[in-house]
Amino acid sequence: MTFEELDRGYLWHPFTPMREWLAEPPLVIERADGNELIDTEGRRYLDGVSSLWVNVHGHAHPAINAAIAEQLAKVAHSTLLGLASTPSILLAEKLVSLAPHGLTRVFFSDSGSTAVEVALKIAFQFQQLRGFSRRIKFLALRNAYHGDTIGSVSLGGIDTFHRVFQPLLFHTHHIDPTIDELHQAFASHGHELAALVLEPLVQGAAGMLLSPPGFLREARSLCHKHDVLLVADEVATGFGRTGTMFACEQEGVTPDLLALAKGLSGGYLPVAATMATDEVFRQFLGVPEERLTFFHGHSFGGNALGCAAALASLDLFEREQTLASLPPKIAALRARLNLKISPLPHVFEIRQKGLMVGIELRRSHSQPYSAEEAIGAHVCRIVRRHGVILRPLGSVVVLMPPLSITLDQIDRLVDATAAAIAEATSQPLLAHSDPPSRPSQPRPAPLRGIFLVGTDTGVGKTTVGVGLLALARARGLAPVPFKPVETGAAPDPEDALRLRSAAGRNDLPREIICPYAFPPAVAPALAAEQASTRLTLSAIVAAARRAAVHGDFLLVESAGGVLSPYSEDLTAADLAAALGLPVLLIARNALGTINHAALAIAELRRRHLPLTGVLFVDTTAILTPDRAHNPRLVRALTGVRVLGTLPFLPVPTPEGLASALRLSLDVELLFPSLR
Repeated sequence: MTFEELDRGYLWHPFTPMREWLAEPPLVIERADGNELIDTEGRRYLDGVSSLWVNVHGHAHPAINAAIAEQLAKVAHSTLLGLASTPSILLAEKLVSLAPHGLTRVFFSDSGSTAVEVALKIAFQFQQLRGFSRRIKFLALRNAYHGDTIGSVSLGGIDTFHRVFQPLLFHTHHIDPTIDELHQAFASHGHELAALVLEPLVQGAAGMLLSPPGFLREARSLCHKHDVLLVADEVATGFGRTGTMFACEQEGVTPDLLALAKGLSGGYLPVAATMATDEVFRQFLGVPEERLTFFHGHSFGGNALGCAAALASLDLFEREQTLASLPPKIAALRARLNLKISPLPHVFEIRQKGLMVGIELRRSHSQPYSAEEAIGAHVCRIVRRHGVILRPLGSVVVLMPPLSITLDQIDRLVDATAAAIAEATSQPLLAHSDPPSRPSQPRPAPLRGIFLVGTDTGVGKTTVGVGLLALARARGLAPVPFKPVETGAAPDPEDALRLRSAAGRNDLPREIICPYAFPPAVAPALAAEQASTRLTLSAIVAAARRAAVHGDFLLVESAGGVLSPYSEDLTAADLAAALGLPVLLIARNALGTINHAALAIAELRRRHLPLTGVLFVDTTAILTPDRAHNPRLVRALTGVRVLGTLPFLPVPTPEGLASALRLSLDVELLFPSLR
């Protein structure tokens, strides 16, 4: 019998619809070389998902091979129950030196599921030993995935994977990854929680969903305040996947418990670890009769061969400067995705953190593919013909290559994925020279609203926005404010919250109206860079459309001036063009405004953006000689309609601003799309 026949005769594959599997000849991998897998026919495939997110330095790396062989000549395995072993001791020491400061103890197991299961049981017993007998509940994120053992499934929130097991599970509170819901959950359940368990920065199996900046840091703060343990599941995000050794580093967070697996051994052997702080560990110390012992263990926990492989892998991070090599690869991957995949008609959103990528496909912006269509699986079948192995998560195609991928292989990976998506969605593949058009896709409905942009920062955009939102409400509309980025948000994005209140939409989570909030009061591009985040046009436009569905009038307040940078290649003007809303230019009525306004108008005209007009704002009560003449001179120099001047109000309430706008100008000109 052939290998294919033997496989179909005897094997039961994980996460695999077996009826479909048995109907087709399987792809049988026989060996591997570097970043490629090789089948029994000698065909080579780029390992685009690191053999399920585990491989780090490539396959058959001579250093890891040698370390395993050297250990095999000594001992393959000895138990950690009542004995110690040199490889596990050395690996524990190494992990403590690399992990976020304060994690000082290592408990070994054999998979990501068991690493989380260990963390759950430690957290539960820790609270009981402290006398907090009511702390028996856990908090996790919706769409969470933490593994397949019963405890980790109880944390999970993916219905497809977990629904059938509901009668076996303990109850877990679930929230969306928003700071508002986080605060609400702790206010309601903080007294009964043993731990909050989350994947930091990226929810992997949920489709590479990205948490908002600051969410992890706020979770750490609330856990500390409420005596709740924070468990960081870095099974997927650990060991360089997000661009740093651990994702927690990017927000300066040390969890109480850290679950590790997948890349820990470089993708060679099943090794997992649960790391704990000394505070947690000390609670379990005592004489036997005190019954403080943590009664949990695995036969192969701390396996000598696995630990040897992990030590060799961690040594390679240093010797090959793996982390230092990542930024150009991450940038190249992002650029290639934007060039080849973002323009494809059925690509709804590309979510990227480091070398973790999720490409979400939809029939249109408002119509997802059905589960029965299995569009992600269809793409992954097609891409094999192009010599690439990928895995789907529903309608999301996942790219997570080994950290050792080369720049040429990144091009190959993305080109093959683009070709497969184009074929699977029955669209022709765009050539390099083709414009990013979407000829055969029903275009999403145009947004209804207005785009506020300034001639500079601090010109009164938020003040105008508050008044316009109050005017929109007075007209019977349901306005939704959208401030995509706010800097100087320490601790909260105050301008966005003012807009939300003026719109009467305090029911909306902060992340809907302001998806990116950064503490430093600097340009958005710099603030995002300092937070290890990259702002992309596709992500912001998708967020704007998600906000727009909550009402019938979208007021967008951009950051700073017309050319204020969201990233090195994205400005406020680019965002205005993508959203297609009429633009209202806000100018501070003060010395220097004529030059600033003329330059902003010139740029808006160069891009053929629909400029409603210029609105001046008296930002102070101090009268200067130029105030009365600025609007007239801007009108004369540019030919652009000047709508009027909003006077300074000592107490700028929404109602007062709405009234001032009515008195100062023809408000019909501000709502050209509403008549």
